[in-house]
Amino acid sequence: MQLPPSAALSSIVKHYLILESDRNIHSNYRLFSDGNPGIVFHYKNQFKQLYHNDTREQTQPRSFVYGQITHYYDLQATGSLGMVVVVLHPYSINSLFRVSADEFNNGTIDLVDFYGSEVHNVEEQIHSAKSSNEIIAVIEKFLLKKTTAAYPNDAAFNQAISLIYQHKGIVTVEGLLKIIPVTERQLQRKFKHYIGINPKRFADVVKLQHFLKLLKNHPPDDKLAAIVYDSGYYDQAHLNNWFKKSSGVTPLQYRSNSNLLAINFMQM
Repeated sequence: MQLPPSAALSSIVKHYLILESDRNIHSNYRLFSDGNPGIVFHYKNQFKQLYHNDTREQTQPRSFVYGQITHYYDLQATGSLGMVVVVLHPYSINSLFRVSADEFNNGTIDLVDFYGSEVHNVEEQIHSAKSSNEIIAVIEKFLLKKTTAAYPNDAAFNQAISLIYQHKGIVTVEGLLKIIPVTERQLQRKFKHYIGINPKRFADVVKLQHFLKLLKNHPPDDKLAAIVYDSGYYDQAHLNNWFKKSSGVTPLQYRSNSNLLAINFMQM
């Protein structure tokens, strides 16, 4: 279930995603980047997490913040599923936590480390909530106390991210620099600080998400070639390579998966 934020938090929160299942099964899931960081609250069983090309396995904290995902990773349910994901705007890590966003890349950082025992109170309120709307109300009350600013006070960065979204990721850094009066190094620093990844990589993620949205709106029997060029890829081989690198599956495997929990989160 996807729910919108209140107007007061719409510049920080993109949307809320609530996932629930009472089945006590050990399902496997795959998560890859959509360009947005987030905050997760588990109110049932936590996931076990395994990173790509890494043998380490860890149980996620009961509540945590995560930054940009530069490699896909796999999750395993350890029982019944109950979680709310606060999907943030790309720059919101910096706005909420007042640190350079790249410090959160590929991390699942316990929210208690930032806000102490206050987080336990929020977790208990979420656990005892009677409805999705009550859960969101608890989270919004908490976030409103933590929010001191919304958009970054940086005109060049704001213009750059706006152009990337406007062109659906089909834009080069060189093209941005022709419009925005900064050097390439300055732009790299701004994106690293506010988002966590460089502008090219961010544009690539936005472009891939644009492809996925086009794919979702096309009939299942349509050939991929029909939307490859509209998504800014040179050819299907170029798309296949980038898609496999980003998600660990091919576009056809993704398309045939009937267990999508979100556009970048699927049961395997």
